[in-house]
Amino acid sequence: MRSQLAAGLLLLLAAILIYLPGLSGPLLFDDQPALSGNPLVQIEGDVLDEWRVAALSSGSGPLRRPVTMLTFAANHVVTGDFSPAGLKAVNLAIHIAVAALLYFLCMSILAALAGGADLYTRRLVALTAAAIWLLHPLNVSTVLYAVQRMAQLSTLFVVAGLLVFMHYRQRWAQSGASAGDLMAAALWVLLLTLAAVLSKENGALLPWLVVVLEVCIFRGIWAGRPKPWLARVGWLALVFPVVLVLVLLVVAPENLVGGYAAREFTLEERLLTQGRLLWRYLGWLCVPNIGDMGFQHDDIALSTGLLAPWTTGLALAAWGLAGALAVVFRKRFPLLLLALLFYLVGHSMESTLLPLEMVYEHRNYLPGMLICLLLAWFVVVPIANSAKVGVWYPIAGVLVVLVVLSFLRVQSWSDELLLAQSNLANHPQSSRSNYFYANALLRHYRRGESQGLGEYEQAEALLLSRHYFERMYQTNNRDVAALVMLYYLDNRYFTQMQEQVDWLARLEQLLETRTMQPSDWNALEMLVGLFAADVDQVDSAVVLALLDQLAERYPDSTDLVRYRYQYLSALGADQSELLVLLQRGLELAPGDAWFYYQMIYEQSRVPDIAGMYSYARLWLLNDPGRYHLLQLKDLFEVPDTVSEASGD
Repeated sequence: MRSQLAAGLLLLLAAILIYLPGLSGPLLFDDQPALSGNPLVQIEGDVLDEWRVAALSSGSGPLRRPVTMLTFAANHVVTGDFSPAGLKAVNLAIHIAVAALLYFLCMSILAALAGGADLYTRRLVALTAAAIWLLHPLNVSTVLYAVQRMAQLSTLFVVAGLLVFMHYRQRWAQSGASAGDLMAAALWVLLLTLAAVLSKENGALLPWLVVVLEVCIFRGIWAGRPKPWLARVGWLALVFPVVLVLVLLVVAPENLVGGYAAREFTLEERLLTQGRLLWRYLGWLCVPNIGDMGFQHDDIALSTGLLAPWTTGLALAAWGLAGALAVVFRKRFPLLLLALLFYLVGHSMESTLLPLEMVYEHRNYLPGMLICLLLAWFVVVPIANSAKVGVWYPIAGVLVVLVVLSFLRVQSWSDELLLAQSNLANHPQSSRSNYFYANALLRHYRRGESQGLGEYEQAEALLLSRHYFERMYQTNNRDVAALVMLYYLDNRYFTQMQEQVDWLARLEQLLETRTMQPSDWNALEMLVGLFAADVDQVDSAVVLALLDQLAERYPDSTDLVRYRYQYLSALGADQSELLVLLQRGLELAPGDAWFYYQMIYEQSRVPDIAGMYSYARLWLLNDPGRYHLLQLKDLFEVPDTVSEASGD
């Protein structure tokens, strides 16, 4: 116990030292809309309703992920801002807490499975499993990507729920359970499922993972005797979600596949590709090649058929074979079936039907846990049984490799330019990696004077930025962001290049057929912002024709209404035209705060006090959750100087 406790403390210290350089790294991508660009979560904490609004301020997921948003609000209250170090230090603390819970979960699983291992060996396997997961380089991109606290907290509550289930179920396997016991366990699992779901929606997998533990570990054992009916119920519960999804696909397919209209891949292509990706994820877990990891993975080819690429059919056949072997050997080696089912069920929400981005490393944060337990078993048990080699040597060897790889990866995450460079080196054919690096170089150029860069270094950064934006376009000539950034750079810095390529004309041509992705809308918003900032630089007829072209394809897009309003405002358009646009936006999205805010602003320009109050009333009527009540109060707040002058 003393040696294992010492090892645990060393692991804790190692994790802190490994991640310490990365805590000051940059905030990235979704961090901006969720945190630094979200005023509702940037609270002082002295008004109770601020906490409620902050908890419900996320636009991610149907439930708004309030538990995670509350922790972000607490971050802001404590530090006064969203400093990367403050956010990522909390993420690291959660990571360590999850690893501690994982150790106890592995101990429970090993005790239930027994398998001939003594207590010392079981502790050693559990400690090694938790250590592999804690120090694994694949988890670096989850811990140091601030907004992925959502995935971390969801995982924390899921592991806690599984631990509670194991605590009760081991007792029931030996001596049965009273109605009170069953009720207590059900309430705990339900409560922790709710907390997990309110952190991130894939926390809803907790009950299904409970079924996985039941089927693979307890197999219907109750009060010391096998209950065949209970085992059959377990298997039925295991396949029930799959059957339910298949029924939904037949009865109401639009509910599951409707989102694919906004993707440039189909449901079939996604499912085929995921068959390959799940093996790739597994490869990263078992053989952590950090040269293949990265923030962007859009260079991975889509599977358009079983033989396109040929590895697609092979991957699917291999999953069938792996499942069959795990079932055949489930009594002799239940840990194999447990790890396999846990991995697949853990990926079932984000790596199957939903029209999400194709690849993300953080999706392995929960599913990879029992793969780590399986790896730890293979490292520890054969040597512990042989007694020819000290068991600590192979454990130390594995952990040293993980420490070195994670340390190297964290170094990249400590600096935006270094991270972008590393991603590009690992994925040179990824258009997003080229964009990420080009954008980092552009920001490096803009911060040149404040960072003491010489004139030559600034010019080099700007030239390289344009080079990699052009490489992005060459890699994927259907990416809107590449064309927008090339237009911006040539219009702003490389004016002599404008006569060579008309990027705006190419963009107009692309938008005729491009299925707009979320990143495309963001790029288009930036382009309209450029047009609005320099209204004399481009013919307004060209801009409005571009917006008209998109409006024909996306007539119900509130984004396009917003972009047109912003541009026409910059042009100095007649207020009546602007009001018509805002009214159109409210018809499309009656609960959109942005349109009410702008409408009240336009009414204040007249000024039309009655109109301002009328739209404030409508805003309240269409905001039953009162998410924007504080914003409304701020609009009508009397300045202190006015209050003092009136003696109020």
